[in-house]
Amino acid sequence: MAHLIRSPSFFFRITVLCSVVFTVVGCTTVWKARFLKPTEYGDIDPETRFLKCHTFDGAVVVFEDWQLDKATQMLTGRGIHYDLDRNPVSKGKIRVAYTDIVLLETNDPQSVAETHLAVLGVVTGASLITTAVCLSNPKACFGSCPTFYVDDGTGLSLQAEGFSSSVARALEKTDVDPLYGAAPATGEQLEILMTNDALETHAVRGVSVLSVPRPDGNRVYRAPDGYYPARKELSAISCRSQTGECRHLLAAMDEEEYQSSADARNLATKETIELRFPAVDGTRGLIVGGRNSLMNTFLFYQTLAYMGIAADDWLIQLESGGAEERRLLDQWDALLSKVVVSVLTQNRGWVEAGAFDELGPIAKEIQLIHLPPDLAEGPVRIRLLLTRGYWKLDFAALAQLGPPLQATRHPVQLVRREGRADPDALAALTDPERHLMTYPGDAYTLVFKAPEGEVELFLESTGFYYEWIREQWLSEQDGDLAAQTLLEPEEALRRLAPVYKKIEADMEAVFWNSRFER
Repeated sequence: MAHLIRSPSFFFRITVLCSVVFTVVGCTTVWKARFLKPTEYGDIDPETRFLKCHTFDGAVVVFEDWQLDKATQMLTGRGIHYDLDRNPVSKGKIRVAYTDIVLLETNDPQSVAETHLAVLGVVTGASLITTAVCLSNPKACFGSCPTFYVDDGTGLSLQAEGFSSSVARALEKTDVDPLYGAAPATGEQLEILMTNDALETHAVRGVSVLSVPRPDGNRVYRAPDGYYPARKELSAISCRSQTGECRHLLAAMDEEEYQSSADARNLATKETIELRFPAVDGTRGLIVGGRNSLMNTFLFYQTLAYMGIAADDWLIQLESGGAEERRLLDQWDALLSKVVVSVLTQNRGWVEAGAFDELGPIAKEIQLIHLPPDLAEGPVRIRLLLTRGYWKLDFAALAQLGPPLQATRHPVQLVRREGRADPDALAALTDPERHLMTYPGDAYTLVFKAPEGEVELFLESTGFYYEWIREQWLSEQDGDLAAQTLLEPEEALRRLAPVYKKIEADMEAVFWNSRFER
């Protein structure tokens, strides 16, 4: 820990940036760049626009007024240029090329949408009407990566959310989600609606549909090493948890989910679910379906609240390849994420077989975990070790597996927005060097060639997103607590446990009611 605090990365950035911003900008009587103490936000004209520009060399430009020059791909205006150590180096007219910009911060993201650059929004009370819903519980405001809707036979239904853990450019990843409830495609086209339903900027590099043949009509599941058909799916004989019998909750992918409540003293507290399945021969795997609770959302938002106006600088540290910041994120992941699957073997006792690992509180994920061949005789005994209150598990089944299958990729062929073809969006989604930037309320219909035959469908999406900073969070800005939360995650999970418990029961209602309506 001492090494981290001495280093010029996270702790330095959080504390020094705040002091520089307040000293250099916040003391002015005419507010231009929205860098004031959180207590002064209520006196600011919400129509005032500001722009803070981070460049790839680590510098920052705070613009007082600015304009975009599409012809020259330049951002020009009057402002202050700060170097890597946040020392002011120039003031006055400044020009910045689009190609030099890694992140823009503004309270008017739509005004810079045409740049196709990543934008971090600062949401004021009058910015969006949905913010009012969050006033009672600001840590439960709706948040999401891109959401995908597909016809389930009765109409469009939520089927997937993409790259949920990619909360910065440096964390960009490819996510593959099953379209488990999608109806078979009819005709020559398959349409998927991609939306931005949250106060976020989404940077979508690409979206593809993957199809896998379903031999003998068997369902196909994705494991870490590929796709496998389930020749048999067996429900549990018994399911025991700290809350009692849970077999009916895990019997099918439906609206009945298993969820325990979080521990009031430590959010990292674990629980165990004991499962017994009928014996079956051959190659076996455990199918697990579920999603996150809103504990993860609360912890993410609370950390951003502590960071306040310095959140963008921490993100830039990640973009710069900050190994220390990545290690801190890994510590959090190790404490909370993953449903660890263990199985009783013939001679080795209980053996860890793998883990269900997926972030996202909205769409349900289904994964296949391979089981070792030397299972104990008789009923198959499985243990799930998970964080209390962190998961909503909906499905668990023992599967007899067939040989692996090959997936076929189907690229997007057409993109429509508001009923009209959008060639620019299509070009962005099909060029691996570009991103399609989307903002709250945006919706795109992605059209694919319909796969032939009886197939299982999966959605592959690549990208990252930035969560916008809510005005209600800023009163909690605290550089010391931000550093402590990331540097000492075990202590933070104990400290925040009673805070979360006070709002846990209301999280779901506030979350869904604050969803951005298109």
